[in-house]
Parts: sequence; C-alpha cells; structure tokens
Amino acid sequence: MFVKSLLLAALSLGITTAAPEATNESLYLGDADFNPYVYQLQKQYVKCPATDRSDPANPKPIAGGLKLAYLDINPHANKTLVLVHGWPSLWTTYREQIKYFGKDYRLIIPEHRGYGDSEHPKNLNGSNTFNDFVGDITCMMDNSRVAKGVCIGNDFGAQVCWEAGRSRPDRFTAVFNVGTPYVAPVAPFLPNTALASINPHFGYQVYVGDRPDLASQEMNADIRKSIRSCAQTAKSGVPADFLTPTTNFLKPWNNYLAAKNLTQIPASGIMSQVVEDYMVDSYKKQGFYTTYNGYQSLNRKISFDFGVAQGNLTIPQPTFTLRPTSDPVADWVALAETVHESNFLTNHSTAELPTSHWPHEEMPNEFNKILSNWLKGLSF
Repeated sequence: MFVKSLLLAALSLGITTAAPEATNESLYLGDADFNPYVYQLQKQYVKCPATDRSDPANPKPIAGGLKLAYLDINPHANKTLVLVHGWPSLWTTYREQIKYFGKDYRLIIPEHRGYGDSEHPKNLNGSNTFNDFVGDITCMMDNSRVAKGVCIGNDFGAQVCWEAGRSRPDRFTAVFNVGTPYVAPVAPFLPNTALASINPHFGYQVYVGDRPDLASQEMNADIRKSIRSCAQTAKSGVPADFLTPTTNFLKPWNNYLAAKNLTQIPASGIMSQVVEDYMVDSYKKQGFYTTYNGYQSLNRKISFDFGVAQGNLTIPQPTFTLRPTSDPVADWVALAETVHESNFLTNHSTAELPTSHWPHEEMPNEFNKILSNWLKGLSF
C-alpha cells in the first residue's frame, strides 16, 4: 500500500494548470505599480558549470558553462529568500512577494536555464536534471556571496526546492513550497506515459516530453495564448479536457474559443497588462522548446537515480507546504496524505488557500501573511 501510494504521488510532479471556466475579467490592477522592465535592467549574470549528457554514458562538461540570469534584490539584507519559479512562468510570478519581502529580506530570484535571458544546453533530454537546477541556484548564490537561504517554490519550482532541501541542506536552511508535496526517491521510476495513463491531466507531459519540437511550434505560434491558457484563477477557468491531450496543448482552448466565437483566451485577471507583455517578450527570446527541460524523461530518470544513490530521504530542515484547495488538477491535501509526506519531513507545517494553481499571485496578501509568519519562526 505504501509503495502504491508513492507511485500515485509521483503523478503530482510537474503540474501546471489553471482553473475551471473562462471569463472576460479585466487584467489585474493590484500589480499595476510593478514594472518588470525596470527589474530587467537590474538582472545579474553569471557563468555556471553545466554538463552535456547527449551521450549519457559519457557526460562531458560544457565548455564555458551556461550564462544564467537572476535578480539579486536588497543585497544588504542579512536574511535571504530564494524564489524559484515554475512552468510556463517566469521570475515575474513573484512580483507581489518582491514588493512585500524585498524591504526586509535579500531576494535571489533565478531565471531558469532555457527561460528568458538564461542559456540552455544544446541537449534538452538528459542535460537538465533537478540537481542541475539546484546547481544553477547555488552558483548564483555563490556569485552573490550568499552562503545560505530559504528556498521558496511553486509548480516546477517546488520540485527544485524539494531537491535543494534534500540534496543541499548545507545551503538551504528551510523550504516553503506551494501545492506539490515532497515525494521521497523510493518509488519505482515512472515515465511520462505511465503518469498520463493513470492521470489523464498529465497528458501534456507526454506531449512536451516526447515531441518538444511540435509542442514548441504550437505554443510559439501564439505566445500570449499559451501563457493565458495556464494563467487562470479559481474564478476564471479552463476547458475540462485541458492538459489531457498527448498530441497537442491548445486544442481544448481552441475548441472553447470557437464555440464562444472568440479569438483570444480571456484574461483571468491574475496579472497586469505590462506583466503579461513582459512574459510574452521574454518567451519570444528562446521560445518554449528549452522550457520543457523539466519534463524530459531522461532528465527525470537521472534526477530520480541521483536521489536514490544519494540515499538521504528525509528533509530535517523546517518545511512548509501551502495547498491551494481549488486547483482542478489535484486535491493537494489528500495527495499529501497519500504519499505520507509528513513521514519524510520532520519539522513540517501546512496551510490552505482557496485558489487555483498560483496562490501567491491569486491571493498575494493572504499568501504573504502566511509566509511571513512562518519565516519569523526560523533561525537564519
């Protein structure tokens, strides 16, 4: 039963979603005072070591490494938060946290390899493991002379933060994640096709994992539509079959638009026009292809094997999971119980918010209060 539970838990990884029924809400005004183009000028850049595993049996260092971008906000603060974004997202997903926490904490905010201004290995499948992402972040921390920090992640970024806390407790003193529970590397590895056969809403992982060429061609054709397809709230929505196809990404939305006689997915209200425009501009730089790195089967398998080989299953540092209760893809509360998350987290706390997949954007005031109260109890 326990092994079966862990198998089911593996399905929760890599989720990106929106909520149930689209509306014509105007764009969000709460972050109208946040201009990401100003922060673009403040980006830091660092060359970080990277590995080419195009031949898995003969991995080689990438000459010169990768040039990666990140933000270093309030560098004179003594306490550091590392804010790790998901997919299809950017560092801008933490705009409300930048405004709230940027006065009292130092914020290191990575732009993942393959996103925006961060370079990516030529090899997509094999050269981008979770441990590689953790290495990118510690490289950024080293460049900014940050010894330790609290890792905060959502969506794909939550997986990175769990791995950061598990594999590098010397650098990450605590972990705060949204939704995705911690799954110890003890269950048999499941490829994307196996995940989708058990949970149809992981069909998109098969698509972007097996056919990144076709997926990127489709999503690059209308970047704004691709972003809006996932940038939804509990009060807006998505078609019921969104994320289930294994041969396309936007067809469920295209069918919805045709039925409603619309040409573009309505804005959910989760972000302002300037933030959305910045995201579109950022994704134009490299397209979506390189952002599928977290869903490639070989990357996932190497990540799994690394955790098994390292052997440490528990995370002894303080940990926190904030669970959105209106996320249509998963019941995070039930899932956390199913995977016995608390058995592997020895100093764990939880809370819930009635949002869809992006609570830090959808209910930023409530999110920030929960995070702030938890941070006050930590020793930095």
